[in-house]
Amino acid sequence: MALSERTVTDILGRDAIAALRKPIAEACGLPAVAYTSEAFFRLEQKEMFARTWMCLAFASDVPEPGDAIPLMAAGLPLILVRDRGNQIRVFHNVCRHRAALMVTEPCTKLKQFACPYHAWAYDLDGRLKSTPYFDGTKQGNSRTNLDLSQLGLIPVRAAVWHHWVFINLDGKAAPFAEHVRPLEDLIQGADLGATRIAHREDWEWRGNWKMQNDNWETYHHVWVHKNVFTKMSDDLDLATGEPIAEPIPLGTIVTLKRRGDQDFYPAAGDLPLIPFPEGRKRVRCTSVVFPNMTLTLQSDHLASVIADPVAADRTVSKMGFFFVGDAATDPKFAAQRAKTLSRWLGETGKMRDYGGIRSQDMKIWEQQQIARQSPVADKVVFSPVWEKNVHHFQRMLVETMLGDAAV
Repeated sequence: MALSERTVTDILGRDAIAALRKPIAEACGLPAVAYTSEAFFRLEQKEMFARTWMCLAFASDVPEPGDAIPLMAAGLPLILVRDRGNQIRVFHNVCRHRAALMVTEPCTKLKQFACPYHAWAYDLDGRLKSTPYFDGTKQGNSRTNLDLSQLGLIPVRAAVWHHWVFINLDGKAAPFAEHVRPLEDLIQGADLGATRIAHREDWEWRGNWKMQNDNWETYHHVWVHKNVFTKMSDDLDLATGEPIAEPIPLGTIVTLKRRGDQDFYPAAGDLPLIPFPEGRKRVRCTSVVFPNMTLTLQSDHLASVIADPVAADRTVSKMGFFFVGDAATDPKFAAQRAKTLSRWLGETGKMRDYGGIRSQDMKIWEQQQIARQSPVADKVVFSPVWEKNVHHFQRMLVETMLGDAAV
């Protein structure tokens, strides 16, 4: 038995894993320790995030050539940079000389990276350019056999998909195209590239990152989002007992797909619609791309969150909102953008006002984190009607950590 499996089993318990693996009507969800234990959190970093395609950032976080920002992912320091050829790259944020951090704050208009410790300089494509006075000479390598070509910054396997940057830290995951294919098949050619970033917001909340994905059901809507979903029939076909947004687990994604021709939320006005190929039916869905990115596809905008796990009980939600073409920035669409954003973020745009969908969810998640400290919080169950996605996500998490899932 692999060491990682023994460790996961030791923390969660064999009985809890077996209960999670049962059919949904009989299954129990992850025990509280999966949300409260720093040991389990560290294990997720190593055995889950590093093995799959983790979403790191929005491409718009480095909008211009020469822009770079330092980031942490799975406990590792990284650099996200847009090089002079407009290519987005990711490197380990570690100088090859004495392991100093290369980038410590967001930068713009860079021509090279310079280590703040001993001034080793690297091109934005990672190549080591100079090692001043390393051997006592200005050139730095005339008296030694130092091979600069072997000492470039260590790249991280990365993929840019529309507005998002994904990374695979261990370099062993299946090609990114396979990872994202279920979502691409689902959205039927929706032209996400026609949208542009309109608003970015980062909110930190006191809870475990998995609560975001555990929320991928509409059962909670009428109680948590009372100002948006005012009656149960907004989310449930009362005649059939089926959710109007069908929960669909699809391998590396889970989604909620509207059955009819209506959006999840009313349109904010005459915003241009996201283009679809001729003859394709418009899709309206909200999805989690395993493990940590969400994408809501409305007719007239995209809303996305990248969950950045900071600790077992702390998460930063990196939020991006996108509109078609000039509607993302043109003043004539300002009122429509504001109305859309207020639904997501509240009228004040402040997290603790709890006026928008995002902060209302976070309020519940923070309360759940407190409840998960209780000894009676281990046995949780799933609704077969509403919570197929939650069961699928939790199983995928555990199987990935055990090495039993190719994601």
